[in-house]
Amino acid sequence: MSEEIELEGEWVMGWPDRKRARVMPSKDAEGRTIFARSPVLDLEGLLTPTDAYYVIAQLNMPDPVHPDDFSFSIGGMVDNPIEYTLEEIRKFPGRTVRAVTECAGNDGEFWDYIDEGKKNVRKPSLRDAQAEEGGWRQSGDGEEALDIENILESIPTTGLVSGGEWTGVPFKTVLELAGIQEGAVSIALHGWDEGRPDPVTQYLSVGRTDFDVVDPGIINYSKAMPIEKALHEDTILAWAHNGEYLTHVHGAPLRLVVPGWAGNWWVKWIDRIEILDHTPDFYYQTHYFVSGKSPEDPNKKPMKVLGVKALITSPRDEDGPIKCGSHAITGRTWSGEGAVVRVEISTNGGESWNDATIEESNDRWLWRRFHYVWDVTEPGQYKVMARGIDEKDRVQPTWEWNFQRKHFDGIVPEIISVEKG
Repeated sequence: MSEEIELEGEWVMGWPDRKRARVMPSKDAEGRTIFARSPVLDLEGLLTPTDAYYVIAQLNMPDPVHPDDFSFSIGGMVDNPIEYTLEEIRKFPGRTVRAVTECAGNDGEFWDYIDEGKKNVRKPSLRDAQAEEGGWRQSGDGEEALDIENILESIPTTGLVSGGEWTGVPFKTVLELAGIQEGAVSIALHGWDEGRPDPVTQYLSVGRTDFDVVDPGIINYSKAMPIEKALHEDTILAWAHNGEYLTHVHGAPLRLVVPGWAGNWWVKWIDRIEILDHTPDFYYQTHYFVSGKSPEDPNKKPMKVLGVKALITSPRDEDGPIKCGSHAITGRTWSGEGAVVRVEISTNGGESWNDATIEESNDRWLWRRFHYVWDVTEPGQYKVMARGIDEKDRVQPTWEWNFQRKHFDGIVPEIISVEKG
């Protein structure tokens, strides 16, 4: 037993030799956490503890607003423009949704790793922690572009996924009370966070700096979603997370929750909502978080639905050799189109596949655990792989390479070394 026992008050937190799971943070010049990765391999259950939930602020982290001083407005193409306080919005019948939150750029580094044309690419680690001063910076006027190799080396993009429970009011409820007028096509949500988008995020995602990045100046974070998704019963305005009121870094006092879609649609720090007869040219859905063949592609489109993923959490190739015998291959699986209904495991590099057992759950937007018993009798190196199949019959992988390297859902093999027992 470890000589150091972790105590919090009078409580022993878990096993004496284990620490509580916490995020791996980066901070801005003012010391505020703007980017933090979740320790996905250290989690056992389906809900990620709030202190271990990944954090991203695309613009400057805003100052907190006291819940008693908070209000937001709904306007545009509505019959009844209105402004709500948090107290008023909490009077509506509530809804709790459990869902995976995944950044569009999560695991983007793996695009290069699995590219057969690129040799000697180091496998990205889900464990490596960046320095506290790492992460992107808010760039000022005239700042020279950072060296791309330094960017790629200092800003890991793994661990940008978590599973949470969100409580709020169906977005549909407040929109229908406002009275959506005929001809409306999109719902624009604006956060009160503002800043100048940092080109480093685009350089990081594309993997090079030799292209022009659109500079919109100082903007608020805004997204415009199709009415159909806004009216989905599981799209909610949330004021609570994992059984508690929202924390500031996760969008308090009120944020949007959009199950199945990438985290950039989950607008935090909601300030105002507009119903529109068009889809506006917002930076974060016209220039960033878009798919295309290159930065110059004239047919770039906003990315929305997540793919299908099966993540092996054990055994991992970085954990060292295992012994001949019986081993459990375990992990988590999730999809942007609902529940994953099947996970297949290969221990021979994809030559053959066998069904794993998936933990039963009624939460179609939350990840599920899978389990497969692997009996290995001969020493050697084995290429272990997992792939998911969701309720819409989508088979992993579903997304093709795109120039911003978003929505990665490729199959990443674990090269497991086996020794004699």
